[in-house]
Amino acid sequence: MTDVLSESRVIPLDGGINFRDIGGYVTKQGRQVKWRKIMRCGHLANLSSADLDALETIGINQIHDFRRVEEQAQNPSCEVRAQIFDDYQISIGDISRFWEFLFEGELSAESSHQLVVNSYRSCIQTVIPAFSRFMRHIVDNADNASVFHCSAGKDRTGMAAALILAALDIPRETIIEDYMLTIKHYDSSRLIEIVEGHLRDAKVEQWDRAWLIPYCSVHEDNIIAFLDAIEAEYGDVKGYLINALGLSEQDIAKMQESFLQDL
Repeated sequence: MTDVLSESRVIPLDGGINFRDIGGYVTKQGRQVKWRKIMRCGHLANLSSADLDALETIGINQIHDFRRVEEQAQNPSCEVRAQIFDDYQISIGDISRFWEFLFEGELSAESSHQLVVNSYRSCIQTVIPAFSRFMRHIVDNADNASVFHCSAGKDRTGMAAALILAALDIPRETIIEDYMLTIKHYDSSRLIEIVEGHLRDAKVEQWDRAWLIPYCSVHEDNIIAFLDAIEAEYGDVKGYLINALGLSEQDIAKMQESFLQDL
């Protein structure tokens, strides 16, 4: 196996899904996020025994699973040798309405796109309980390495990555670029095939693949809507971290001290 400790965006795992490091990014002040400290991915059901060894080699001691109970049951995580936090149970608003629109015959490529964008825009309050606990764990575990994930490692995981990178003073355009890397590193066609299987099982007779792409992939409009909604309500992401998620100035300073290094 390739050296998993090397400074690379993608961590080379046999069964990794969209498994990426958010290290290497440069802050507004010219510092760099340390590699192999904070990693994001999709579900961990396909990891090989070599993968489990690799995660231990990296030093990962906490895994944060944002999935709902039914998602966890569908793809149970392998037994990673780390502390597991899997009670966040995050649902992202209007994305669930995708199915309602489809069954009611109201779905199109544009309405599907808007459903996803609106879900990012409207969820900033509902995710507070989960993300406040998650960010507290990230702060408290700052001396070690953490992984956070959902099913595909794109929506809930993308939001969490945006919050961490913002706390580390990473420019907004870089945060958006990191979010968009899912297009490069995740095979959305496989998810589209799974969704189409559900549609056939539900006796849906007609759909267009273009309707499914917004649900199964990512678009910069999504993360922009999330960040815009936070800024409109809280002034900036730091205001959200402090006034909504309960972090202190000292917590943010600790994150920056632990996760950043001079170039």
